[in-house]
Amino acid sequence: MPIFYFQFEARPKKPAEAGGAFINCWIDRATREEAESHARDAIANQDWSVTRLEEAVLVTRETQSAESRQYFDQAEIDGEVFVFHTWPVEAQDHGTSPV
Repeated sequence: MPIFYFQFEARPKKPAEAGGAFINCWIDRATREEAESHARDAIANQDWSVTRLEEAVLVTRETQSAESRQYFDQAEIDGEVFVFHTWPVEAQDHGTSPV
């Protein structure tokens, strides 16, 4: 199956240590729509609200950087990988959308 890469901006649904996050996702699904729906559901199940889709592309092992290749390879095994890059609550707004 193809692997789709998404980057979402998200905010926690409840007060948390993080003020927000960029979430990188590698999802193994038949279509982009299925992959995006699965990613959004999984993020919501972790008590995060997606505020914006930053990027959505079909990827191959060859299109991945050396750093990203490990996540791609793991998505081939597990069907999904999520990497949260959070920022603290007190951090200045990064020009992101409000919740």
